Parts: sequence; C-alpha cells; structure tokens
Amino acid sequence: MLALDILRPSAARSFLEKFGRLMVLRAGAKGGQVLKPTNCPQKMADALLHTEEARTLLPRADGLINCPIIRVVNGVAVPSGTGYDSVTRLLVTGGQKADEVDVTTATEALLGLLEEFEFQSDGDKSRAVASLLSPSLKAGGFIKGRVPADVAEADQSQSGKTYRQKVVAAIYNEKVSLVTSREGGVGSVDESLNQKLIEGRPFIQFDNFRGRFDSPHLEAFLTAEGSFPCRVPHRGEVTVPPENYFVFLTSNGVDTTRDLANRSNIIRIRKKPPGFVFTKFPEGDLLAHVRARQAYYLGCVFAVIRHWHGEEQPRTDETRHDFREWVQVVDWLVQNVFGLGPVMDGHKEAQERVSDPARVWLRSLALAIDQTGELNRDFTATEIHSLCESADIAIPGLRDGADEDKAKRVVGTVMARLFRDSDTLDVDGYQVTREERYVSRDNINAGGGFKSKTYTVRKS
Repeated sequence: MLALDILRPSAARSFLEKFGRLMVLRAGAKGGQVLKPTNCPQKMADALLHTEEARTLLPRADGLINCPIIRVVNGVAVPSGTGYDSVTRLLVTGGQKADEVDVTTATEALLGLLEEFEFQSDGDKSRAVASLLSPSLKAGGFIKGRVPADVAEADQSQSGKTYRQKVVAAIYNEKVSLVTSREGGVGSVDESLNQKLIEGRPFIQFDNFRGRFDSPHLEAFLTAEGSFPCRVPHRGEVTVPPENYFVFLTSNGVDTTRDLANRSNIIRIRKKPPGFVFTKFPEGDLLAHVRARQAYYLGCVFAVIRHWHGEEQPRTDETRHDFREWVQVVDWLVQNVFGLGPVMDGHKEAQERVSDPARVWLRSLALAIDQTGELNRDFTATEIHSLCESADIAIPGLRDGADEDKAKRVVGTVMARLFRDSDTLDVDGYQVTREERYVSRDNINAGGGFKSKTYTVRKS
C-alpha cells in the first residue's frame, strides 16, 4: 500500500530524471557549445524543490485514502475516481467503484456488521454506527471540523474491541497503522505517531494500552487544523495536514486525561459468553467478509450519506460533546436513518470515569470480583487489597512495597472520595454499595467495638 515520504534533494536527483533528461552545455569538438546529458547535481535538486513553481504548481495533498470518496460537486453528492481528487485534495490510491445500494438495504447491512458485538448500552451501539460513518463524512467534506478518536474499551481481552476498528478501516479498503505501547514512555509513543502521520495512511490505531495514557501531543493533534508539526529522528520537523486522519485507541480499562476523554468517542463492549459461535461467511470471518465485499459496504455508507445530503444535511441540537458539528450530524443519522437511540446517551458518564483514576480502579475491581464469582459478597478494605494484588490491579496512590496496613488505609481513602456524596455508585453495568456497621471486638479489654465499612458489587 502506498505511503507518503519526504522527498530529499539526494533522492530528488534520480526522481526528477524520470520526467525528463537533464542537459548541459559543453564545449564541442569545433569550439562551439553542444548540449550533452548530465546527472542532476544535489544543489540543483535542492534549488528546484524550493522554487516558487514547486510550491504553487504541484497539487497539495491533504491525505491518502485507498477507496473512492463521496463528496459534493455542483450540488450533488457523487463518488470520486482514483488518483488525485481536486475537490477534497485527497490522493485516492486505489479501490473499486462503490456499489449502488438503496438506503434501507444499506442501513440493514451496516447494522448487520455490528450485530454480534456485545455493546454495553444502546448508546455504545449508536456511537459504533457513528464510527462507521465518520471517515466518509469527514473525508468528503460534509463535516468541516475534526472528528473524535474512536476509543474502544472492553471488559476482558479478546472481546472484539480491536477487531471492530479493523472492520471500520476495511470498509474504506484500509488497514490500521499500528502504534503500540513500548519502553520509552509517552515520548516513544509520540515518536511512533509522528512516523505514522508522515506516512499518510488515514487509520492510526493505539492498540491495547494499559495503565495511564497521557499524551498532550495526541490531544493537540486531535484538535489541530491546517498543519501539525511532526518530528522524527534524522528528519527534522515536518508538518502534515491533520484533518483526514482517524485515530483509534483500544484498552481493557481506559485511564486517561480529561482532555483526551473530551476528544473521544468512547465505545464499550463486553466479551461474549463462552461457547458463543460467531457467524461464518463464505469468505471466512466478518473481517474477511468485509474485505471481500468492500465495494458493497462502501456503497452502503455512500447511500446513507447521499440520503442525508438529499434531506439538506439536517442536524440535531445535541450539545453533549465538544466536537459539536460531528455529534449533531451523526446523532441525526443514527436516530433518523438507523432508528437507534441518541448517540451521546451514557457518554458523559464514560468520559468522567475514564478520566478519573479512582473510577477506573473501581471498574477494574468490579470486573475482577465478577470474574472470581464473588458478586453480592461484602468485601473489607483488606480483602479488596488482596484481590487487587492477585488480579494485578494498581490501587491509585499506593506505592510499591507498601505494607498491608498502609494498603488498607489507601483503599479506605480512595473509597471515601468515591462515596463522598452517596453510598451507592454505578460503574459500567455494576452497582457498588458501601455499608457501615458496628463490629464488636473479640477482646473486650481492647474496647467495646469499632466501625467497619464493607463494599458489595452487584450487577446493575
């Protein structure tokens, strides 16, 4: 698959020779001057790359995509061909012509792609549909502002969070460009992101991140307009147009900043129960099926957008997301074309939880209690610490090597903040209840008794 690269003077020497022969005047045999072929000197290549003509005559490429895109030409929503598209300034690097599909069939087919994902709520399913449509809406210029990152969160590994995002990319005849967590911290992740941005492929995935994810660089990218600076080793700083990239992030427990949460479209799924049999298609699994019928599913997306454009591009009055233009467009589509619930239902609570380390920890604790089969049982702070140790769940504020008494106090402090306003909390399908009771001491000489707090997790 094609990727962009920086044309340096040393490489431009041979590149320019593909388009014509470079000649130079030399002394001839009889004293006159004659034209003779020559190689392009590096200084000349550098000068040519910095000419006004190179800056103004060469078309600006605002991104790459490997399928035709639907955009408006003379008031009509029509697909592009392959090659450079002057309307969107995107380089369409491949892909077949999208099939013609009626809007009713299209909505059924797109909903069918999500049928076997176990979404935590109706709002999560609505947001998953929005994620299917967002790349086409943005690339085609129907949404002028930025679109949020697709943040997929699952209750367990192998739940399909990464898989769903691969399906989204497959509709557009693309594969995700992977950014993985590695040694070196956030700086290494930012460096990897910069490399992917320079390459130009539109779908960038931060896969299976664990622990606190705090990247001001990514946060700035998600709201940048016009140009965004990227720095990679041995290349200096390069600017890229940021608008036509689509960022994915996956985790079994998203723990991030409020700024990134506000720039995210959070979609939560649960793992299917043991023994669930996924549909097999003639081409193989769902992803193989979508790749084999990519032109059909792209046509389904186009049908939905064409229908919406024909309705004069209506929006709702939804205001529960910072990316206001995006949320109002997809909210109308999800409700009025797909017949689903509002796209932001439950999203504010998810944003607040993923940006609060204590709530992230409480969710992990509830999941661990469920997986050990101990729902509806009372847990003390000491027992919670033991469970966190065995399940490798980090307790916010607890340093490595702390003794049991210290750990118990930290658990109590975290719980006190969480339950400051109520004795009951709901977190991603679980209800956690705090109860305080008076416990008599075994040794009466040590005092009459003491107050003990216990915590119980139930399914909501």
